[in-house]
Amino acid sequence: MIRLNRNSLIAVAVVASLGLGGAAVAAVNAKSVIETRQNNFKTIGRSMKEINDNLRSSSPNMAAVASNAAVIRGLAPRVESWFPRGTGPEAGVKTEALATIWSDPSGFAAAARRLEPEAAKLEALARAGDVAGARAQVRQVGASCGGCHDKYKAD
Repeated sequence: MIRLNRNSLIAVAVVASLGLGGAAVAAVNAKSVIETRQNNFKTIGRSMKEINDNLRSSSPNMAAVASNAAVIRGLAPRVESWFPRGTGPEAGVKTEALATIWSDPSGFAAAARRLEPEAAKLEALARAGDVAGARAQVRQVGASCGGCHDKYKAD
């Protein structure tokens, strides 16, 4: 039997509480990362809605299409960074991110990287006032979104 004096017991208690505190901090950080990730995707979703609403119009506001495409293009290169280890289903925080993001990192990265050039093409077409081109290109932007959603996001 191991006998611990008062100072040893205090040291054990401090170490144990630090370990638990670390777990609590990790959970809070995962929650914060997931919430930020979700907010960023909501921003992309709002921009896509605005783009689609405009392009369905008989006289679309191409400046608004270009502006929203620029928002998507600006966020797209950061998508991969929104998924650090520990922010998946194991975090205990509601997320639609599937574990395949972390088990297939190269596939996820390749899928995520398709968004930026497609959004850039849409932005350029909108800035040029090419309504027909933008209407065709928005489908490519949507397909690049779907490339991640289909394999890496829960329904």
